[in-house]
Amino acid sequence: MKEKVKIAILGDFPIGNVFKKFNCRAHFYPSWLFCLYEALATEDEFDVHWIVINNSIKTKEVLVAGNQTFHIIPGSKQIVGLVTAYLHDRYAVHACLKELKPDIFHAWGTERFYGLAAKDYKKGKTLLSVQGLLTAYIQRADFPLFFKLQSLYEPGVLKSVDYITTESPWARDCALKIAPHADITLWDYAVERSFYSITRNLQPSPCCLLACTHSKVKNVSLAVSAFSKPELQHIKLYMAGIRKEDYPDLPSNIIPLGPVDRARMADLLSETWCLIHPSLADTGPTILKEARVAGVAAVVTSDCGAKQYVQHGKSGFIIPSHDEQSLIDAVLQVTKSREIAAQMGAYQHDFCRKALCEETMIDNLKKIYRRILG
Repeated sequence: MKEKVKIAILGDFPIGNVFKKFNCRAHFYPSWLFCLYEALATEDEFDVHWIVINNSIKTKEVLVAGNQTFHIIPGSKQIVGLVTAYLHDRYAVHACLKELKPDIFHAWGTERFYGLAAKDYKKGKTLLSVQGLLTAYIQRADFPLFFKLQSLYEPGVLKSVDYITTESPWARDCALKIAPHADITLWDYAVERSFYSITRNLQPSPCCLLACTHSKVKNVSLAVSAFSKPELQHIKLYMAGIRKEDYPDLPSNIIPLGPVDRARMADLLSETWCLIHPSLADTGPTILKEARVAGVAAVVTSDCGAKQYVQHGKSGFIIPSHDEQSLIDAVLQVTKSREIAAQMGAYQHDFCRKALCEETMIDNLKKIYRRILG
């Protein structure tokens, strides 16, 4: 029997989704990693080992689920890791890799130490999948000192790993500015299965959805300003992830919802006429992909990854990042009527659903792994 290719994957895996004894943040986690786990469950070509850092345990645990092995390792607090170059966590991962001897070490993201761990590994091929490009983000918006310090690790990582994937052409172009000679492949991440079963049931009156964090790079203030203008005051804006205290004294048509779980997000996408995502920099916002899979029209900026799923004037609009009037005009176009909103959302719906399903994700990943292995 042919020996399976051994893959070690390191990232912010939502371990609580698989093993209930571990906590999992209800409102935010990289949903695409759980999609990958589900897709790999039926694969027999690879011997998959997940390396997961968990601060709630004191000793390493090895568990099996979905035809995959999980190596759950205790980790240091993030602030301690940052000031020590994550030496404790990198050593723990290195020890695990020394035992596993994977053919490919696949790390996710430069936001913590995962990219640094890939940079360290010299016994096999390394692959880094970009989640966010910190260097590009701090060029476009103000961030806390912690974030800026974390970004200092990013250029060295991008220049040192063997292979890189990005989820959008925008992210690829930004990565090439940092590491011009990097070997970069476009590979997008799947949308959770539950978003494929959403039934569109638009609210009777026009409404839009904005779903993001309060980070300045998300450019929420532009949306608030636009929907405060007389032209848009007849349209409700629901802001998932934004609290009332973030923006006091809002007009009555702007409704902050605070943290929203995945089930509630699906309900919001069912009802909304249009998604808006005015980000100043985003490698590939999950909410935009979820919206297009659900059949929702979208207004996004030119600095937004995943805009390849929006056909300007047909399934939404692509506008300049700081142009409030363009945002107002685009929203008015989409919300002229329920029929127009539904028609625009349905444009290239099947294309988006196929491009962002788990089957496409795993098929393209297998091609990347095979290419790496020659």
